[in-house]
Amino acid sequence: MSYPFRRSGPKIGRNDPCFCGSGRKFKHCHGRPQHALPNLIAERRQELAVAEGKRQLERHKARELQRQKQQGLGRPIISVEHRGYRFVAVGSRVFYGKWKTFPDFLHNYIKVTIGSDWGNVEIAKPLEERHPLMQWYDKMCRLQMAHAGKPGELFSTPMTGAVSAYNRLAYNLYLIAHNGKDIETRLLTRLKNKDNFQGAYFETLVAAWLIRAGFELEFENEQDTSHTHCEFTATYIPTGEKYSVEAKSRETRPGGSARTPVGKQLGKALAKKADYKRLVFIDLNKALDTREAAYRALDRAELIIKRSEKSMAIDGAPAPSAYVCITNMNDQHALDSSTLATMVSFIGFKLPDFMGEYTSLREAVRARERHFPMFRLLKSVEEHREIPQTFGGELPSEVFSTDKRPRLQVGQLYLVPGPDEKEVPAEFTQAVVMERKAYAVMRDPKTGKNWIGTFEMTPEELADYERHPDTYFGVYQRQGRRAETAIDMYDFFAEAYENTPKDKLVALLANYPDQDELIKLSQKELVEIVAERYTYGAIASGFKPKTRDEMRAKRSGRPSVPAQPASGSPAAQVKRVTDVGDPARGIVDPRGDS
Repeated sequence: MSYPFRRSGPKIGRNDPCFCGSGRKFKHCHGRPQHALPNLIAERRQELAVAEGKRQLERHKARELQRQKQQGLGRPIISVEHRGYRFVAVGSRVFYGKWKTFPDFLHNYIKVTIGSDWGNVEIAKPLEERHPLMQWYDKMCRLQMAHAGKPGELFSTPMTGAVSAYNRLAYNLYLIAHNGKDIETRLLTRLKNKDNFQGAYFETLVAAWLIRAGFELEFENEQDTSHTHCEFTATYIPTGEKYSVEAKSRETRPGGSARTPVGKQLGKALAKKADYKRLVFIDLNKALDTREAAYRALDRAELIIKRSEKSMAIDGAPAPSAYVCITNMNDQHALDSSTLATMVSFIGFKLPDFMGEYTSLREAVRARERHFPMFRLLKSVEEHREIPQTFGGELPSEVFSTDKRPRLQVGQLYLVPGPDEKEVPAEFTQAVVMERKAYAVMRDPKTGKNWIGTFEMTPEELADYERHPDTYFGVYQRQGRRAETAIDMYDFFAEAYENTPKDKLVALLANYPDQDELIKLSQKELVEIVAERYTYGAIASGFKPKTRDEMRAKRSGRPSVPAQPASGSPAAQVKRVTDVGDPARGIVDPRGDS
């Protein structure tokens, strides 16, 4: 029976015997300054310098991937701590304060951006007459007071609709301003107007989604009254593709029923002048209590839009095609509830090969490539659901935890029991997490021997590992993933064979009916055939891809494929719904000055 190792520090003690076996103390041997990377290079200690350089590069890669997983692909958070103050750059402005968490900063940022004078005027009104934003603020402050701990200590609150909506807006405004856009004149006036607030709030959300997915935004010039305008132009930076974006949020009556039907909202959006491919966001804005109810509402909205493809006309001409994103942002309808039926669904209007059904897996993958920016947007909406808690992409468990045990990182030394149960300084080389423990491969630098050891993990560490399994241990080490859909399985095989030479790929397809045709294909096309055939083989051998409803239940937005279509070979249907609730964990201002 193995027992979890204790963690006595990520580095060997300065007065401990050096791990190299020289017999000298670590501080007099490999702990001396000349063994630091700059000095190793200066002394031409090439082998050690190269090894350390590679470790540093791997750590940098992991940190950047982890930061992107938290912050998205827009401009990173720019922040530094100095003499107890946290400085944060937002576009060309710099803010400072004694903030411990990024949401802590956001709570201050939205007050400054919206304006304290306006906020104080609203607070002086009876609660039911206040602007919706200040009603959210009141509920959030009361929740903070109910859950606050000792002065100066971090605490968390339940993620109610009020907290979620308030945090979303603060983060949206930050992202727009930090990525070079003028929010002072473009949005703030509309946000402060109760009648325009819902539409403006939804516009900030759409802008934030696009920014985090790697799009650059350019707002339209509304001073130009010669023609109508979309909200903004979004450019997908990796490919340069441009989209004219329109955001519509339906008005609702007090009881929650919609004033404007979905079809009319789409018609209004398509009537706007657009210079590029159209991307339309329509928020149902319905008070729905369960995910099942939200799915039904999305299905009905999709059906209405699909039925409008043949009949809808704009100025007497057939309506243009568009990518359509249907959402239901339910936060403001569940201010005191932690059950947020918040959903997003992507479909194509007059785009039959987008989010449709395909004759083969290869056709589904090629359609994904043709509409690549939209699939990246869907994936980003799915992945970037939470507001970052730290300023530099660090894990909350390493920044906020009161547990003094050092973090487990690949390449660090730990004093642990060796194969003979005697404690030795050993290098942490890789690990997997199972049953609340890290099972690590440890290596004795002196003898080169490897063995498996276990480390207990705290609940905070386990939560961070669940969010960032590939980078949790300080370097990028892809953790095993279970394929749940046919396209998951296809992607697994395609990645496995992406660098395989043509002759070996042809050899893998020895039973292909037309060998002469096979030889003429490119390496990429051969990889597609191999991945497709192996996926079909896996299905024939018992692999059962999850259905759309099953994937919905698991809150996934990844592509999916039905197991057995009528044609006899699996057709592909790309999944289009993802739950984007819980944007933050609710860590709030420890000073309680809200």
